[in-house]
Amino acid sequence: MMKNCNGMGELPNILKNFGIDADPDWLAIVLFVRNILRQLSVYSDEKKGEIQREMFAELARKDFSREHFEQVLAMLDMYLMQTIGTLELEKALAEEKRAATRLLNEMNEVIGSMQGASERQNRKLDAFKEQTVDVIEAGGDTSFIVSKVRDMFQELIIEFREESRELQAKAQMLERTANFDPLLTELRNRRALDAYLHDSVLSQRKQPAPLSMMLIDVDHFKNVNDTHGHQVGDDVLKALARIMATHAVQYQGFSARYGGEELVVVMRNMPLDRAVLKAEAIRADVEHYDFRVRSDGQLGERPIQFTVSIGVAQWQKGWDSSDLVRAADSAMYTAKRSGRNRVVAYEKESKSISVD
Repeated sequence: MMKNCNGMGELPNILKNFGIDADPDWLAIVLFVRNILRQLSVYSDEKKGEIQREMFAELARKDFSREHFEQVLAMLDMYLMQTIGTLELEKALAEEKRAATRLLNEMNEVIGSMQGASERQNRKLDAFKEQTVDVIEAGGDTSFIVSKVRDMFQELIIEFREESRELQAKAQMLERTANFDPLLTELRNRRALDAYLHDSVLSQRKQPAPLSMMLIDVDHFKNVNDTHGHQVGDDVLKALARIMATHAVQYQGFSARYGGEELVVVMRNMPLDRAVLKAEAIRADVEHYDFRVRSDGQLGERPIQFTVSIGVAQWQKGWDSSDLVRAADSAMYTAKRSGRNRVVAYEKESKSISVD
């Protein structure tokens, strides 16, 4: 397909064959596929050929309606996002490495504190024994000796209790580092999500019950980053995480960051139809959310509107956790291709139902 499209003299023939007149939008699609695509080094020749074949198949339909144009744009956007996704994966791996390093450092600190506390407590117990012996050997009234030893013992308990509180606080911090996302602090991280999904599917095999999952993706997130900067992009994700976590806590949903701008809610004992309603509630709240950029402590006058596409799937007999994720992911991409800002439910035999 690549070599069939060389030479500017062939362009009029191509447009004529497809029935394109002077429509600038469709002309832009043809020029992209014909000229710009082959210059993109991020794609292999095989991938370029695949994209060209799909695009020319869409052009061959000779449907030049606005709706079809938006669908073709969504297809191109999906290809671009696949490339961006590769870069985001590398970034995610780097973040995971930093998170693992931070977790290891905190673990070493907690272990060191525990060892130190144990040594201090042993020293204090030895000192307590020596002081007790000194008090008793000093003689005096028995009630005075008992009172003195009791006071010393209470002081020792208070010190041990305070050290125990400090260790417990450090252990809680360690648990949060291990299980929660460093940026979206309301959400669990990918490691915790994978463990939760694995346990949920195992429990399905022992005691079956509805298990649903929604996969949420910010529409045109790259445009937010390109237009307003990555800090604003992070703030958008934080706002979405707050909305999502607020909804999920109402029905004991397990909310987590799957990767990049993709977020997840897993819902035990919730069938697909109910999960779709919960997803629609999140979508609507996001659409109407008044998000404003904060600069120098001041909120911007004009809000930034952003929307999400949500895919919802229910676990089916014989599936493992990755099958459930793939089903929700498939439904989410159907929502993207169908125009975004919508909820799509996955059903058996690759069917997807759109919820507008």
